[in-house]
Amino acid sequence: MKQLSNKKRGDEGFTLIEMMIVIAIIGILATIVIRSFVFLSTARDSKRVSDIRTVQNYLELYYNAYGTYPTQNGYNNLTTALNNIHVSAPQPVSTQYQYCYAASSTYSYILGAQLENPSSLISTSSPTYNQQCYPASGGSALTCGTNNVYCVSPQ
Repeated sequence: MKQLSNKKRGDEGFTLIEMMIVIAIIGILATIVIRSFVFLSTARDSKRVSDIRTVQNYLELYYNAYGTYPTQNGYNNLTTALNNIHVSAPQPVSTQYQYCYAASSTYSYILGAQLENPSSLISTSSPTYNQQCYPASGGSALTCGTNNVYCVSPQ
């Protein structure tokens, strides 16, 4: 019988070098993809911190207008109160990581946001980083997720 190809027996498949090159390329691509996900969570956390600082400025405007901070607890109640001074509070980027607000008195509040990857933004020894937010005057903690909470209160 006549052979249909000129290949010798045992020449099928890939060489070890070809396999190593393919594995190296897959590894490089996987590293790039994984790193991009870390950058995305850091970007979302940066937006959360920026939003909380913006709301903190709005709360100072509210205090200047009314002589007190909004006393209704909850971020949705806070956004309604801020409409009285004609500003709209930023909304969370995701429903999984919410913003929270609690008035500990008419002269004090706690404002917080749960972060995805806090170590990329703030030191865990920072006074604004807590597992939970506690009012400066004592009392119960603000519930804003279970951990990795960025907290602010009036100066």
